[in-house]
Amino acid sequence: MESPTKFLLILLGVVLFLAAFLVCQLSSPNTSFAIRLLVIISFGLGFAGIALLPVDLTITTVYDNDDAAGNDGTTTITPNATYGPWQVTYWSTFLLGFLVLPLIREAILSGHFTLRTRLQAGCKEALKGYVLLLLVGLVGVIFMAVKLNSWHVVPVLMALGNTYGLLLVSLLLGYGLVDLPQKLWRQANPVVELRRQQIIASNADEHLFEAVWNLQDIEGVIDNAATCIGDYEENGSRLLPMDGHYARCVDKLLTSRKTTAVLSPELQRRRTTGGHNRRHDDDDTTSSSHHHNDSDGYPTINYLAKLNARLQHAQNEVLSAEQRWLGVVKKSVFYAELVEGTYSRPVQATTGDDTSVSAKLAAFVSTVTSYCRYVWLLILRKPCFKVLGMSCAGLSGMVLWSEATLSFPYNVSPFALFLRLFDQKRGLLFQLAALIPFLYMSICVYSSLFKLSLFGPYKLRGRRMSAGIALVFNAQYLVRLQFPLGYNYLNMIKYDTSTTDCAFSHVMSNMATVPFFGTNFSVYAPLLILALCAFTLCHGYARVLAAFGIEHEDAILIGDQETLDSKVNEGITLLRRSSARVGSSPIPKQEMSDRKLTSFDRNGNDSSSSLSSANGIV
Repeated sequence: MESPTKFLLILLGVVLFLAAFLVCQLSSPNTSFAIRLLVIISFGLGFAGIALLPVDLTITTVYDNDDAAGNDGTTTITPNATYGPWQVTYWSTFLLGFLVLPLIREAILSGHFTLRTRLQAGCKEALKGYVLLLLVGLVGVIFMAVKLNSWHVVPVLMALGNTYGLLLVSLLLGYGLVDLPQKLWRQANPVVELRRQQIIASNADEHLFEAVWNLQDIEGVIDNAATCIGDYEENGSRLLPMDGHYARCVDKLLTSRKTTAVLSPELQRRRTTGGHNRRHDDDDTTSSSHHHNDSDGYPTINYLAKLNARLQHAQNEVLSAEQRWLGVVKKSVFYAELVEGTYSRPVQATTGDDTSVSAKLAAFVSTVTSYCRYVWLLILRKPCFKVLGMSCAGLSGMVLWSEATLSFPYNVSPFALFLRLFDQKRGLLFQLAALIPFLYMSICVYSSLFKLSLFGPYKLRGRRMSAGIALVFNAQYLVRLQFPLGYNYLNMIKYDTSTTDCAFSHVMSNMATVPFFGTNFSVYAPLLILALCAFTLCHGYARVLAAFGIEHEDAILIGDQETLDSKVNEGITLLRRSSARVGSSPIPKQEMSDRKLTSFDRNGNDSSSSLSSANGIV
C-alpha cells in the first residue's frame, strides 16, 4: 500500500467524522458539549480498532527466519507503520475505559450542583473501583513475580484487562452470533413480529407505570424537603443561609423538579391522584436524623444532592420507559400495516406552473421516495431480510467453526482461506476479507450489549434521545471490548505473526508472558462462546434471565402457550387503547372486528383454535 501514513490520517479523519455524526444523532439536546466531545473521542478510538486491523494486516510483511533473526539469534522485527496508532489507541482506550469514563459516570450520577463537587463525589465513588483494580493488579504482579522469578508489571496489567474483556466478549458474542441471524430472519415474517410486540406491550406498559410512580415518589420527597426549608425559614430561630451556595442548590433542585411537573398526556394519565404508596422512611425529610438534617434542623446539601441524583435517575427512567413504549406502539402499527397490506400507496406530488425550482425538486424527491418505500415494502423487504438472515447465519457458522477449531494443529478457518486467496496482491479485496468477519463479530457483540433492558437509562435510544449518562456508559464498554475482540479475531484466523511486522501482534505480545490469564485463556474463551451459542439455541439464555428477574426481551417472551396467548390479548387491549388516543390502529382489522383475538405460534401459523401448552419462546 502506497503512503500508509497518509492513508491512516485519512482513515482517522473518517472514523472521527463517523463518531461525531453518531454522537450528534444520539445525544439529547441538554447533553453538555464536554460530554459529547469526550464520547466522540471514545467512540472514535473504539471504532479505530475495527478500521486499523485490516489496514495493519494489509501492509504486514512476512520475513524469512534468517532475515528476522538478529546477531544474537533473537527475532528483531520492526513493526509496521500502524504501530504508533495502535499504541496510542490501546493506552488511550485503557485509560478511558478503566479510569476516566468511570469517574465521569460517577460524577454525573452524583447529583451535586457544581462541577467541583460533582467531580469530588465522582472521585470518591470511582476510588472504590480503582482500589479494587489496584488490589487485583498487585496480586497478579506478585503471583507472576513468584512464578516467573521476575517482575512483569505492564504485561500483567495488559493480561488482566484483556482477560476481563475476553470474558465479556465471549458472553456477548456467544449470544449475538445466534440472535442476530434469528432477528433478521424474523423481520421477513411480520405476523411473528407483530405477535412479539403484542407480548412485549404489557411489560412495557407496566414498566412505564412503575417509572412514573417512582418519579412521583421522589417528587413528593422533594416537596416535603422544600416545605421543611420554608417552614424553618419562617419559624426558625435564625434565617437559613438563603443568600449563598445553599440557596443556589435549593433553587437548582426545585428547577429540576419543575421540568417534569407536567408530563405529556400519555404519562400524565399514569400519575396517581393520592400518590403512589411506597416506603420512604429513610427519606423522610422531617426527620431529625443527622444523615439528612444538620444541627440547625434543615436538610443538608449532601442530602439535597442525593435527592437531585434520585430525581435525575427517575426522570431518565421515565424517558427510557416512554421511548420503549412508543417504540412498541410504532412497531406494532408498522407490522400491522404489513400484515393487512394497508401501508400507504405512492402518491404523485403535484406542483403548479409558477412553482419554484426548489419546490419542484422537493416534490420530485418526495414522489420518488414514496415509490421506493412502496416497492421496498411490497416486493423487496421480505426477500432482502431473508438473504440477510441467511448471510449472517453463514457468517455465524464460519465464526463458530473457526473458534471451535482454534486448538487444531492445522488452520481450517474459512476466513484464513479467503485471506490466503488475496494474499498475493494485497489490495481492497484483502482488506474486505479481513474487515467483514471482524466487523460482523463487533456488531454481534454490541447488539447483544445494547439489547439488555437491564441498563434502563444507560441504554442508547433513538435520534437525539440518549442522555449523557447513557453515552458515557456505552463509550466505557465500547473502548474496553474492542482490543480483546481484535485479539480473539487474530487468534481465530490463526494469522501467523511470529515472523511478520504486524503491529497489532507486537502491541499484544506481552500477553504471552502471562500463562492462563494471558495467551492460554484465548484458547479457553472459544469453548465458552460455543457453549453459549448452544445455550441460546435451546432458549436457555432467556430462561436463566427470567429466573434472575433480569428484564430482557427474550426473558419476557418465555412461557407456555396459554401464558403467551394471555399476554397477546393483554397487549392487543393496551395497543388498541393507545391507538384510540393517537388515531392509528396497531391491531389488524380482523382482530379489531372479532372479539376472539387471533393467536399465532412461533412460526406465524394460526393456533387460536387449539392452544398448545408446550413451553416455548416466540
